Amino acid sequence: MERNELLLAIVNCPEIAKARGDAGHPCHSIVSLQPPERFQKPEPWRGHIDTAPILFVSSNPSIRGDDQFPPAEWKDRPQHIINHYQRCFDDDANIPGHIDKATYNSVRYWTGARARAKEILGRPAKPGTDFALTELVHCKSEKEKGVAKAHLACAEHWLDRVIQVSAAAIIVLMGWQARDHCAARWDLDKAQKVHFDVGTPGRVRAVIILPHPNSWEPQKIEYYPDIHNQLPRLRALLPPGY
Repeated sequence: MERNELLLAIVNCPEIAKARGDAGHPCHSIVSLQPPERFQKPEPWRGHIDTAPILFVSSNPSIRGDDQFPPAEWKDRPQHIINHYQRCFDDDANIPGHIDKATYNSVRYWTGARARAKEILGRPAKPGTDFALTELVHCKSEKEKGVAKAHLACAEHWLDRVIQVSAAAIIVLMGWQARDHCAARWDLDKAQKVHFDVGTPGRVRAVIILPHPNSWEPQKIEYYPDIHNQLPRLRALLPPGY
């Protein structure tokens, strides 16, 4: 499935309507957290996933204000929706859904990802260009509500396809839910913080396991010698110029 087609398919996930009316559906809990008339559609990813050399994977996106998701009037403007997610961090205030610096800096997960990308690259990281972000579960909730029930079904539909379109040489799993799911999916020792030559959809990559930025655990890579000591090898996997 082509990148833009996949992005729009996730935003308009057909399982939402099924889950809303079926209490036995694994996505029922997370879908039911929002009223249908104000439902914030699933978030596929943020950033240039098809070119960014680092991809962060976490549990699910949090619910934010109305300016953080495509409004209903964009239904017939698919390019607006695509730009909202693919180009939201670009330096162009005219892009629909553009995220300015103040808004970016107000989101702890985003600032945490940028800080970890900086450590991996050894220089300041540009969101959306140097790294992209996606999740196991694409429906939004606060405090990861509903993720435990939905992650297997959602990932079965979308995760492999999202990873397939990613150009990342390095995948960073943020938090225990992403760690546990992907470790089982890719046959990784979840106690090991860095893995090389992991067979993921699309290509072989390195995989790093780190705490979620919202957790109490130490965040900086320097606190994890097994990752820190491998930074030269990790950087060698990046495309020329990185």
